[in-house]
Amino acid sequence: MRFQPIKQFNTILQQEYLEPTISWSIRVVLALNVPLIVFPLFSGFSYHIIWAAFSAYMLTLIDYRGSHYKKMLIQMVEAFLILIAAILGMNIGNSVALSVIGMLVIGVFAALIRNWSDYGSTIGVGVGFFYLFGISNPTSFTESLVYGKYILFGAVWAIAIIFLSFPFSASNPLRRSVATIWKRNTDYLDALIEQFLKPAAKADLLKITAKEIEIRSAVDKSIELFNRRSEDSRFQAEHYDQMIEIRKSAAYFGASIKLLHEELESIKNEPVLLQNQSIFYKTLSALSQASARLSIVIFTFRGEDLTMAKVRIKRFEIAAGILKKNLQHQELSEDHKLILNQFIVSLNQCQQFMENTIRLMDQKLSFKRSNYFENYKLSFNHFIAGLQPRVLFQVVREIFNFDSQQFKYALRVGLGLALSVFIFKFFKIDHGHWIALTLLIVIQPYYGATRKKGFERIIGTIAGILVGGTIMLLPIKHETFVVILIFISFFVAYYLRNNYKVGVFFVTIMLVVMMQLSKQGSWELIWWRVLSTLIGSALAIVISFAFWPIWEKQRFPALLNSSLNQNLFFLNQVILSYQKKLPPGITWHKSRRLSEAANNNLFACIQRMYEEPQAHQRQIDIHFAKVGSNIRISREITSLAFALEKETSGKLEQVLNEYMEAIQIIFYRFIQQQKEMDFKPVKTVIQNPVFEENEQFQAIQVDLEKIVFELEALKAFRG
Repeated sequence: MRFQPIKQFNTILQQEYLEPTISWSIRVVLALNVPLIVFPLFSGFSYHIIWAAFSAYMLTLIDYRGSHYKKMLIQMVEAFLILIAAILGMNIGNSVALSVIGMLVIGVFAALIRNWSDYGSTIGVGVGFFYLFGISNPTSFTESLVYGKYILFGAVWAIAIIFLSFPFSASNPLRRSVATIWKRNTDYLDALIEQFLKPAAKADLLKITAKEIEIRSAVDKSIELFNRRSEDSRFQAEHYDQMIEIRKSAAYFGASIKLLHEELESIKNEPVLLQNQSIFYKTLSALSQASARLSIVIFTFRGEDLTMAKVRIKRFEIAAGILKKNLQHQELSEDHKLILNQFIVSLNQCQQFMENTIRLMDQKLSFKRSNYFENYKLSFNHFIAGLQPRVLFQVVREIFNFDSQQFKYALRVGLGLALSVFIFKFFKIDHGHWIALTLLIVIQPYYGATRKKGFERIIGTIAGILVGGTIMLLPIKHETFVVILIFISFFVAYYLRNNYKVGVFFVTIMLVVMMQLSKQGSWELIWWRVLSTLIGSALAIVISFAFWPIWEKQRFPALLNSSLNQNLFFLNQVILSYQKKLPPGITWHKSRRLSEAANNNLFACIQRMYEEPQAHQRQIDIHFAKVGSNIRISREITSLAFALEKETSGKLEQVLNEYMEAIQIIFYRFIQQQKEMDFKPVKTVIQNPVFEENEQFQAIQVDLEKIVFELEALKAFRG
C-alpha cells in the first residue's frame, strides 16, 4: 500500500494536468505581488501601487481555458472597462445621486457581462470593484488619470504574464479539454461501480446522474473552445486535427458507458448480477483504470504513459474476455441473455474507442513538434469569425428583451447595488463600498445559489477577519507582510476554484494584510468590514427573493418540453441516418449532443430546485423522476443509433417509419400537455415479426420498447 501523503500528492499532480489550478495560482501570485515589490524599489510605496496590484490581480483571475491569443484579448477588453469604471467613479464619487445612478448602470452592465460566459463573472466583478474603488476615493480628473496610469501598468503586467507563459504550455488548452472528457468518463465509471457493484454503497441517483451530465458538459466546453477546422482551411494543423478525432472517440466512449449504465439498471438486484458481482467489478474497474490512464497520456504525451495506457487496455480486454466466457456457461433467461449480450457489445465498443485513441496518439507522437503552435492560430481565427454582426445582434436583442430572465437578473443586480451604494454614501460608512462589493459577488441569477453563496461568504469572512486581525496585531515589518501576502494570494486563487468558503477566508486575510500595507489597518475598520459583509449578503438574499425571483418550478415545464423535443429530433435523425435520407455531411451525432445538452439543462434545474425554500420544492421527487426518464430515453436512442449503424440489410426501414409515425404523436401530445395518449399503435409496430429474425434485430426491438416504456413512465408521473 502506498504511503498516503505520496498518494495524495500524485493525485494533485494528476489533477493539475486537467485543471491547472496550481500554475494559475502562481500567475495570480505574480500578478498581485510583483507590483507591490517592484514599484517601491524605484519610487517608494504609495497608495497608487495598490491600484496597479489589484488591476493585475483582477485581470489574471480570468478563468478562460482556451488559447493565449483569446485570453490576452479578453484581458485587454477588461482592462479598458475597469479603467473607464475607475475614472468615472473617482470623478462622481462626491455626489451621492451620481454615485447611485452610476452604480445602477454599472451594475446592470456587469450583470449582463456576467452571464455571457464562464469568465464573464470575473469581468463583471472587476468592473464593479473598480467603480466602487473609485467612488470610495473621489478626486480630480487630473489625479484620476494618474490612478488610471497605474491601472494600465497593472494590466500590461497581467497580459505580459500570459504572453510569457505561452512557450511553456503550447497546445495545452486543447489537450487539457480532451483529457478532461476522459477524466469525466472515468468518474462516471467509478460512480457506476459504486452504485451497482458495492453492496454497502448507498444509492445516490442525484450523484450518479450528475456524473453522467458532466461528460456532456466537458464535451460541450471543449467544442465551444476548439471547433473542427473547415476542410478548406489554409492551415496545416495535424496536431489539432488529431486531437479533435481523439475528442470524438472520448465522446463516443462516454456514450457507450451510458449504455453500460442502462444495462446494469436492467439487471440491478437480479441473481445474474449478484452471482457474477466479482467479475463485473473487475471488468469495470479495469475499464475505469484504462480510461484514467488515457486522460493522463493525452495531456503528458510521454511515451511511458502511453505504454501504461496500452497495458491497462490489454488488462481490460482480458477481463472482458473472462466475463464473456463465464456468462456463456451459465443458464440464463432469454431476457437476461439479450441484456448481457448488449452489455458485452457496449464493452467491445468501449475497447474500440480506446484502441482508436491509442492509434491516434501513436500517430500524433510522430508529428513535428513545430505544429504544436498552429492550434492557437486556428482558435484565434475561429474567435474572430465568431464576431459576426448577425450573431452579435442576436445576443444584444436577447439581452435587452425586458421579459427575459437575463434582463430581469441584471436589473435586480443594478437596483441592489444602487441601494447598497446609497446606504454607503448617505450614512458615510467607512469603507462601506464592501457592502456593494459583497452583494455583487454573492448575488446569482437563482435564489438558491445566492443564499448558499451568501452564507458561505459570511462564514469565510468572519473566520478570515479573526485570523487576519491577529496577524495585523503582530509586530511585523513591512517586508514580512509582503511575504505573507505572497503565500495568502496563492491560497486565494487556489481555493476560489476548489472551495469558495475557504477561498473567501483567504480573501479576507489578504484584504486585511493589504490594508496594513497601505497603513489603513485598524480593528474598527475590520469590524466595519464584517458588518458590511453581513449587510451585503443579507441584501443579496432579500433582493433575490423579492425582485423578480426565478423559481425553478416555473422553468421546469419549458425545459422538460425542450428535452422531449430534442429527444424526438434525435430519434428522427437516427432513423433517417439508417435510411440514408440525411443530407450529405449531416449525421445523428450533433442531434445527440443537442439532446444531452437539453437534458443537462433539465437536470441543472432540479439541482437548483433542491437549494430553494421548501415552499418552492413541491413535487421535486416527481420532477427528478421525469428528468431520469428523459435521460434514459436519450441513452436508448444512442444505443439504437449504434445498433442501426451495424445493420446494413435495410430490412427495418418500413417498420422504423411506422414506429416513428406512431411515437412522434405521443411526443407531441406530451409537449402540448394533452392528457389522452394511446400507446397501442406504437406497441403494435414493435411486435412486428421482422424483429424475430436475429439477435441484432431483437436488440433493436428492446431499445424501441424501452423508449416507449419511459414515455409511459412520464405519463404515469403526470398522474
